[in-house]
Amino acid sequence: MNMTIRGSCENFCPDAEAKMRIREKLLNYYELKDGQKHVPGVLVKEFARSAADAKMPKAKDMRSERCLAKTVEYLLKDILMDTRRPYHWAYDFIFDRLRMVRREIVIQQFDAKQTIRLLEPICMFLAFSSYKLCAENIEKYDPKICHQHLQECLNVVLCCYKQLDEEQQKQKMEATLLELQRRCFIESLYQVFNMGTSEALKRALTLPAQVREDDNFKRTFGMCLEYHRGNLYRVIVAIPQLPHILCALAALKLQIIRRRLLEILNVAYSNKQLTVPSSYLLRLTLCTTAVLVDQCRHYNIALTPDRQMVHFSKTEFNRNVDTLKSTQESFVDAKFARIYLPEVLLLKKLWL
Repeated sequence: MNMTIRGSCENFCPDAEAKMRIREKLLNYYELKDGQKHVPGVLVKEFARSAADAKMPKAKDMRSERCLAKTVEYLLKDILMDTRRPYHWAYDFIFDRLRMVRREIVIQQFDAKQTIRLLEPICMFLAFSSYKLCAENIEKYDPKICHQHLQECLNVVLCCYKQLDEEQQKQKMEATLLELQRRCFIESLYQVFNMGTSEALKRALTLPAQVREDDNFKRTFGMCLEYHRGNLYRVIVAIPQLPHILCALAALKLQIIRRRLLEILNVAYSNKQLTVPSSYLLRLTLCTTAVLVDQCRHYNIALTPDRQMVHFSKTEFNRNVDTLKSTQESFVDAKFARIYLPEVLLLKKLWL
């Protein structure tokens, strides 16, 4: 028997849940009208784990596909751009509500096209947040959880792409230009997020020709291939040329790349009399002076008092310390300053 259920609710939050949460005063800060205490504003259905003995939800308690799309747009536009509280507050709220959107996609057993439409923006939000909050402490943001959910969402979307490829091949149809552009960006996102893994490289080689031959995808894949080959300088050069979200996600790898470059240089230029100009290292590692000083201090690399020269030594380099935590980069922030973020996260403007 087909137990598929189709939601009929057109509100962001079904009436039953809304009444219960208002009565019990369980509203989030972003669900209060103008921040007023206990004055309801726009409510969004919150995530709830399914219990073993839970009954199948009723259609009136499930949102329609159209409502889910509007919910995603509301979260990634109105809430994301709300600057009354620090970003990690908005992230927690949006993360929870989008998690419920994902659950309703599964319960309603949406087809590949429906799932892609809803999950692509969620992938973009998680990718952006992983950069935006990378420097926060664990009490405010857990990168492991964010990365886990991003990987899960990407895997589902990629499976849906494969399913659509098979269907279009049978029906001798082709994706629209907009669908192709969105797919190329998400495929690039997957490559950057999984940079250094053989699985990502293998997938790139098996993609349809129209994706593999896309200029933007080829640029991204080329960078990931250079990373796999160990040509870190070419990766460093390529990162600032990527668009916004891809650039931000790739920048999370910079601390690993910088450490590897410094280890290589430490062997190549280890000498009691030899020094290396700091300007050379700044260009090579994509660092600011302040960042380079932090790198040298952390890995026990000697700097001259005027910080103009670096003195490498095999015996002094500290290999036992952890790699420095990722931080926001000025060249990435400059890209975000030139765009309207909701348009990017909702995949309305991509290759900027």
